[in-house]
Amino acid sequence: MLDYRIETFLTLCEEMNYRRTAEKLRMTQPGVTQHIQYLEKYYGTKLFTYDGHTLTRTKSAELLKRHAESVRADELAVRERFGAADKLLVRVGATKTIGEYVIVPTVRRFLAEPQHELELIVDNTEHLLALLEHAELDFAVVEGVFDKSRYGNRLYKRENFVGVCAATHPFAGRTVTLEQAFGESIVVRERGSGTRKLLQQAIGERGYSLENFERCSSVSNFSVITEIVARDGAITFAYEPIARSRGDLATFAVQDMEIFGEFNFVYCSERTAKEKIAAMFGE
Repeated sequence: MLDYRIETFLTLCEEMNYRRTAEKLRMTQPGVTQHIQYLEKYYGTKLFTYDGHTLTRTKSAELLKRHAESVRADELAVRERFGAADKLLVRVGATKTIGEYVIVPTVRRFLAEPQHELELIVDNTEHLLALLEHAELDFAVVEGVFDKSRYGNRLYKRENFVGVCAATHPFAGRTVTLEQAFGESIVVRERGSGTRKLLQQAIGERGYSLENFERCSSVSNFSVITEIVARDGAITFAYEPIARSRGDLATFAVQDMEIFGEFNFVYCSERTAKEKIAAMFGE
């Protein structure tokens, strides 16, 4: 069981405001302060400082936060086992490309066992990482860019990240320059998604942004994106499994811009994640 003062610490890390933390925990503000001061004395380090009027976490606080989140995730896993000894519940998050186009066979194979239970959340990277920090997921499978220093992680697989267009588009099967691609309308995922960050990083390294495309629209669902690309002449950038999902789509390459994206298992508790990943993915 987590010490109640650690729960206060984790809530303050989330709220970054003593008053809101006190309200959320139904405590007094001095009570929150006392809990933090106790932890600072116990660990012999400063956990929070003020930059002007803005509360900030120290490096020690970041380290303690990661440890506490791991312990909380392990505790929840133990409680689940006590509640249903003959069942195995896996709570997993997947980013949208992975959830919709990559792990469906894995999910079906896992659920073929009657003692297996699954809670699967398909959302963007940003939201899944927040759920991990609140111990609402055992692990997540995410694509693209995230802060590896903040979370435990392990490579699942690597995929080509390619241009996608209609099979009848002039780009189909070709290699084009980035300048030629900028002459097209592009549809990308919403802010916070791994694929959007990966594309922004790739073109940003060449001194450009999404604003350089003729027109840039964002859609949070890849089924909608592929429909627009297949029927309305727009382009997108995505992992190859998406391009293979429809016969009316094709891929194209951008000269001197070969991109590979990582699919990673991400977690707060390595012990819990290792067991659940092995059960679901056989790894």
